[in-house]
Amino acid sequence: MGKKSIFKQLLLPMVAIVCAMAAALVTIILSVFSQSYERELYQRSQDKSNLMAGEIRTFLDGAYGITQELAVNPSILTMDTQVQTPILEDCVSRNSYLELLYIQGTDGMQTGRSGGELADRSTRWWFSQVMEEQEPFISKSYYSVNTGMPCASIFFPMYRDNQLLGVFAADLKLDYLQTLIETYSDTKNGEYSFILDGEGVVVAHPDSIQIEEQYNYKTLVKTTACRTADGRTETDADGNIVTQEEAFELSEEYQALIETVMAGGSGSARIHNEGTQYYVSYAPIALKGESDSWSILTVKKASDAMALVNNFIVIAVGISAAAILIAVVIIMLLAGKLTAPIVKLTQLIGDASEGNFTVQADESSRNELGTLAQSFNSMTRKVADILNKITSFTSEVVSSGGKMKALEEGNAGIEQKIKEISKGAAGQTQDARKVVARAAELEEKFEELAGKGRAMEQDARNTQDSGLAGERVIEELHSHNEQTALMMEESYHRIAALNEQSQQISNIAGTISEISSQTSLLALNASIEAARAGEQGKGFAVVAESIGKLAADSENATSDIEKIIQNLCTEITRTVDTIEKIKQEHKVQSEAVGRVRSTFADFRGLADATLSNVDDINQLIGQMHKLDRSMVHAAERIRDISQNTAELSEDMVMALEDQTDSIEQVAGRIADLTRVSEEVQKEMTKFQLHNE
Repeated sequence: MGKKSIFKQLLLPMVAIVCAMAAALVTIILSVFSQSYERELYQRSQDKSNLMAGEIRTFLDGAYGITQELAVNPSILTMDTQVQTPILEDCVSRNSYLELLYIQGTDGMQTGRSGGELADRSTRWWFSQVMEEQEPFISKSYYSVNTGMPCASIFFPMYRDNQLLGVFAADLKLDYLQTLIETYSDTKNGEYSFILDGEGVVVAHPDSIQIEEQYNYKTLVKTTACRTADGRTETDADGNIVTQEEAFELSEEYQALIETVMAGGSGSARIHNEGTQYYVSYAPIALKGESDSWSILTVKKASDAMALVNNFIVIAVGISAAAILIAVVIIMLLAGKLTAPIVKLTQLIGDASEGNFTVQADESSRNELGTLAQSFNSMTRKVADILNKITSFTSEVVSSGGKMKALEEGNAGIEQKIKEISKGAAGQTQDARKVVARAAELEEKFEELAGKGRAMEQDARNTQDSGLAGERVIEELHSHNEQTALMMEESYHRIAALNEQSQQISNIAGTISEISSQTSLLALNASIEAARAGEQGKGFAVVAESIGKLAADSENATSDIEKIIQNLCTEITRTVDTIEKIKQEHKVQSEAVGRVRSTFADFRGLADATLSNVDDINQLIGQMHKLDRSMVHAAERIRDISQNTAELSEDMVMALEDQTDSIEQVAGRIADLTRVSEEVQKEMTKFQLHNE
């Protein structure tokens, strides 16, 4: 198995931890931001739908009110064409959204029209419904070929002295609704609104084709013109365009939403249709009388709605990548700074194991590595001293061998003493073997010392991991502080905006209240004056009655203001939710501080482990010292043997005459000793030692 460098063992786990924590942090932030933004998107879309629903309801209620006033107008109730026609024409001229006003008697024959010829309407469905139910209502929409726009009709039963006189009808042009939709729609950014009548037919839509072809979102059919083989529009014998119904498709989610809003429900949802995701808000438009409610829907493509979130994701990922790159560079620098002295010391230990005891480690570092370097240098010096002594001793042995050879040539009778010299030489050889064994033990201690160095490297790596973890936790704490500041600023602006809106609404309510009171008073005075004028004041009485209706509308406006105030209360509740989020962010911040404390606790544990390793190194140095002493003792033993050899040599001089026969054997022993000493000298040349 290939060895991995300490640098890689430090770098790879640190980079993996940095990447994992950065990915987790970015994921959490993006998740919270996306959910918050989506909730805000739902609320804004719903507010827009409710606002447009209110404006549409106000428009239709206004038209309904005018129709109601005319249906009870005394002049209209005369059923006199000459009296009714001028009033109807004047009313249409003053209200641009009125296409036609017309009156039918109980027999269905028209008695008055704002334009066109009188006709019999007794067979029309709306006439039959009013005569049967005797209740006012707003009809479903229909497309007018004359005006080229959707229209709707309002029908009121006419009574005099509790007796049914006929039916008052008003045809409304709904171009105002189309203008309203176009104003609030932003088709360039994928957002638009449209209106459905009580039958599900499109009344207003940015796509005019859906209006012309009368798309019905309830039955999922549209009405299109039939065309001939050459592509021309087909007409019948009377010149009317021949039409046909075609089906179109909506997703089941979309259909369920349409059913909900047509049933009077409101809300927001995310749906899929034709492979595209949309955000849809919807609200009902309640109509007066016995009328089915209309509906308004606001649709926005999810891809356009979440464009801001997607951009934020790109930015966040880019920042995270940059932060990871910076962290990797810092980790590489720190790891290199930590491992470089260890790698250098490892190389020096390798050189020493090969016999080079001249190497010296850098002792300038003030940490544990500096202490280790000092111990290594001391050890190499002591080993070199021991080896120098061994070299000197073997040189002396070789020199003594030469002298003994000369003594052999001069004396041939010292055999017995040479045997004793041989025994001393054997003891010297045994001591030399002890020195070799001690040197082997010293090598094992070197290996153990290297192991302790690796343990110290591992502890240093763990210490570095904890340091980086502390830095990331502190960075996380800083990020949450920034988010908290942003949320507090947002809460401040919202509360300020709510205060300002409340003041404006209060002023408007006061103004409307005053206008309503004055209008009611004027209506009362006008009615009194009309009564005094008698027959000539009847026309003025109509005006007075209209003024009274305006006062009632003012009261309705006051009611709408109360609803706006309720919306403000909702906004305040949302502000409270935002503040609650701030509390949660503070909680996360507290947890991050706790993790920082835990990280620094790890640092303390790692420091203890480092101190323990240093203690082991000191003990190892003590053992090496004992080994050194053993080698010194061995050298002393060799010295004693040498002294004995010298003494025996003196005895041999005295017994020279008695040992002539043994001189050849002594000479052989001396030759062997000389040869062994020369081999020891040859081996000693392999060591590089300090010069004495």
